[in-house]
Amino acid sequence: VIVKRLETGTRIVLRSLYGCEIVKINIFQDRYVVANTLDHASSTETLLLGDLATYKLSEISWSNGGNEKFVFDNPVCCIIYHAGELTLVEYGSNESLGAVRTDHISGHLLSARINERPTGASSRCCESKKIAYLLDAQTINIKDLLTGNSVTVSQDSKIDWLELNWRASLLLFRDRRRLLHLYDI
Repeated sequence: VIVKRLETGTRIVLRSLYGCEIVKINIFQDRYVVANTLDHASSTETLLLGDLATYKLSEISWSNGGNEKFVFDNPVCCIIYHAGELTLVEYGSNESLGAVRTDHISGHLLSARINERPTGASSRCCESKKIAYLLDAQTINIKDLLTGNSVTVSQDSKIDWLELNWRASLLLFRDRRRLLHLYDI
């Protein structure tokens, strides 16, 4: 299947690596492609995720089709929410980065950093893949997706906003009392 952006005329070819038939395609924010695939013979289901701006495609095994919510706040990865679990998929990689359990999926309550570097930074920087998310209204968990290690930060007031810095070494968050907190990971 060929997906073409009408604005720019750019095209991307969607094809399953597993030989599955594409049964449904959605375009989000005029940039991101999500396609469900199915192999009727083996009952294999996959999810194709693509970024039309970078031409990166990913395909992961997926059997939860139908009730997912997709978060496209991060240009490097797609966050899929289904049944209380977040799954992160980096565009261009055919494996999920990891999964975490949470009921808080607002863009203000999630922060994923996947090998981000400021403009002009050296590409020799070490690899970093981390996500910060809420375990409950007063507890933040920061998970290193490469090692599986986690750090938990608790607060006595509800947290209404959080963000990791580009290196994912600092966590900035705000509570309901409008107090900002900086945590060195």
